[in-house]
Amino acid sequence: MERKKKSFLIIGLGRFGTALCEKLSSLGQNVIGIDSMSGPVMELSDKIAVAAQMDVTDENSLRKIGATQVDVAVVTIGEAVEHSILCTSLLVDMGVPIVIARASNKLHAKVLERVGAHKVISPEWDMGSRIGEMLVYPWYSAFTRIDGGNFILGKIQPLPDMIGKSMAELKFSQKYKVIVILMEYEGIQHTPMPMRPFEKGDRMWVLGHVEDMDKLVEKNGVSGLIDMKDINLPGAPQ
Repeated sequence: MERKKKSFLIIGLGRFGTALCEKLSSLGQNVIGIDSMSGPVMELSDKIAVAAQMDVTDENSLRKIGATQVDVAVVTIGEAVEHSILCTSLLVDMGVPIVIARASNKLHAKVLERVGAHKVISPEWDMGSRIGEMLVYPWYSAFTRIDGGNFILGKIQPLPDMIGKSMAELKFSQKYKVIVILMEYEGIQHTPMPMRPFEKGDRMWVLGHVEDMDKLVEKNGVSGLIDMKDINLPGAPQ
């Protein structure tokens, strides 16, 4: 079944806003990008459905560009805090179903929440935090963080001392403090079977706390546990 195309309004076409526009457009979505400056608008004019230069704090202009018809509006304005807050407030009052706003600091984030933003993001803070974790845990980028805590999900290889032994025999969850939620062997994904012995070439999807996963990785070394091609170091070309 084909995914339904959504309509996005991106306000603020700096590096973050421009990247967001281009990515959404490449994914087949309908994108409207607006900015008070002509330069970024010209750059995006042939890449997205609509690119327009306008006053992003003017309600009539927002209505004319189609703000009330979009599914999601993202206010990516960072430094011009007053414009960011006013624009967010207008979009919320106009009834846009989902309004996401970018905050430049914690106070800015609090105000955006108070004027009704459905979600507040801080990409620079989030990226800095993630890179910090990746520098301490080089294997971290091969895993996915579960929202709301420090639990992560990823695919690893069995440790050498696991080969020939079953999860039940190893008392796996008790010993390693992680949970196996999926097994891969013979090119097929399988529901974990507690009595099946691990074999060389197996892969398992595990869920656990970052610190417990780090102990598991450190025990066997990154290259022995995780496929190195799955690791993306900060700043590395993709």
